[in-house]
Formats: sequence, structure tokens, C-alpha cells
Amino acid sequence: MRHKLPLVSVVIPTHNRKEKLVRLVNSVLESNYPKDRLEIIVVDDASTDGTYEEIRMRFQGVKILRNEKELFLSGSRNVGIENAKGEYIFLIDDDNVVDRNCILELVKTMMNYSSVGIVGPIMYYYQQPSRVWCAGIKRGMVTSLTTFIGRDEIDKGQFSELIESEDFPNAFMVKKEVIERIGLFDEENFVIHYDEADFGRRVKKAGYRIVCNPRAKVWHDVPLPEQLKDKTRFFHVHDSTRAYYAARNRIIFHKKHSKWWQFLFFVLTFNWLFTMYYLKVILLECRKPFSERLKITRAYLRGFLQGLKWKGLDNL
Repeated sequence: MRHKLPLVSVVIPTHNRKEKLVRLVNSVLESNYPKDRLEIIVVDDASTDGTYEEIRMRFQGVKILRNEKELFLSGSRNVGIENAKGEYIFLIDDDNVVDRNCILELVKTMMNYSSVGIVGPIMYYYQQPSRVWCAGIKRGMVTSLTTFIGRDEIDKGQFSELIESEDFPNAFMVKKEVIERIGLFDEENFVIHYDEADFGRRVKKAGYRIVCNPRAKVWHDVPLPEQLKDKTRFFHVHDSTRAYYAARNRIIFHKKHSKWWQFLFFVLTFNWLFTMYYLKVILLECRKPFSERLKITRAYLRGFLQGLKWKGLDNL
């Protein structure tokens, strides 16, 4: 079977996390997937910590590309995809460690199930290796509530079969043919926040399945929920840029993908509830100076208004 395995392009966007990136690349290189069937592409998103030089020095077989200005996650992933030669593309963020069998297991799913367009691994907390971070996504198209399947469960062997998902964060493999059919990540409308949700929704609309293969494992180096003392980080509204896109892109995602009645119910009820709750978190629970909290609040409200004004519906 070895000689029949397809070329896999591992695309890693990164920004100022040199040490974690090196750890991830090493784990990919320790994979049991044949090295001559692996292409590793690092996209340095205008880092200032010497990432580009470090990777060039340490890993001569790794292709490293550098954005001269910050393109954020969607733009950086697109740069990597456009330079990828693989039949399958494994997109993974820099703060992960992959299991030796991960890539092979993902490829097996792709080869065995022609209906699958995206397959993701089960993801655990790096600090607690058996505690699940995500085994897939469920997304409410009326409520906008996002559920991480298996979140905080201890894996005692209950995850064995493929798990259907709406999309995938952080780490997932996609067929090149899927991207050729639906296009790249929408870096204009979803530069950050809801970029993966939009991509996954487009994949499903094209008739493909999205699944988690729990035999493929990744460890994600993020804080445990009980370690987060600032809720704004948990909700990704801890700075003005993220707060703006969090508010804006939630609305745009639902304008683009919800049915008209789902969007109407969402925008008249749940969107206001989310807004009031997030503003409470920013103003009362953020640990930054009050002047900074006000700045983040204004950015969130500006994003809220821009989302309501968005009219890019030509593709519907």
C-alpha cells in the first residue's frame, strides 16, 4: 500500500509562535507517513520573532513562505494551499502536536470514503492528553450556538466510529478537488472568525461529508477552561481586531448561510442576546484598563453594525 499513498501537503500558518511551531514540525516529521509522500509548507504571517530564519535553519526540507504584511488565518491558509502540490491538504495551526498515526489515519478515511470532503482528527488538550478539546462541531443556524462535540470529556474509548461534523477548527484534512470545486477560504469576508465555519458550510453545500476520525489524534496547546481568568480570551474578544470580526462575521455567516426565516429569528433575538452578553464580558470581566475595554467595546459595536449592513449576497 505504501507506494499507493497520495502526496499530502501539510500547511501550517504561523505568527510569532516560533517554539510551538518547531515542536509541531518535529511531530509531523516523526509521523509514520512516508516522508517522500509528505510536503510541509509553513506560512509565516509577518512574524517578528525570527520564525522565518529559525525554520530555514532547522528544517531544510520544509518549504517556508513569508507574508510581508499580516494576512491572518484565512489569507495565510490560502497562500499555503496555492503553493501545495498534494492531493490532500492537511491544514493545522502551529500550537499543536500530531500523533504518529494521525496523517495516515486521515488519509485512510479520505481513500475509503469518497463522500468525505473534510476529515479532522480528535483533538485533546496538550496539558491533559486524554481530555477532549474537540471531536467535531455542531452549529445552530437559528441560535448561532456552537457546540464542540466531546468537549471536556475524558476519552475512555467511547470515541471509535466516524463522527459527523458541520466544520472543523484548528486541524483538518481537505481534498484538493474540493478546493478546486468550491474555492479557497473567503479571506475578504472571513479574515478571522467564522472562516472555517463558512468553508465547511460551502463544502457541505457541494455535497460532501465532514467527519472526525477519532483514530487520528492531535494535542492542542491551549489553556484549560479553568485556567482562563479573563473570559474575553475564551470568547476571542480580547482585542479590538478580534472583537470587531467576532461581532461582524457572526452576522455575515448567518446572512450567507441561514435560511431566511432562520436569519430573521436569529437577528431579532439571539444576536441581541449575544451582543449584550459579550459587551458585559468585555466591560465587566476583562482585566485590561477601562480605556482599553471601551476601545474593544466600540470595535465590537462597529462590527455589529457592519455585519447588519453587509450585502454581499450575490452568491445566494
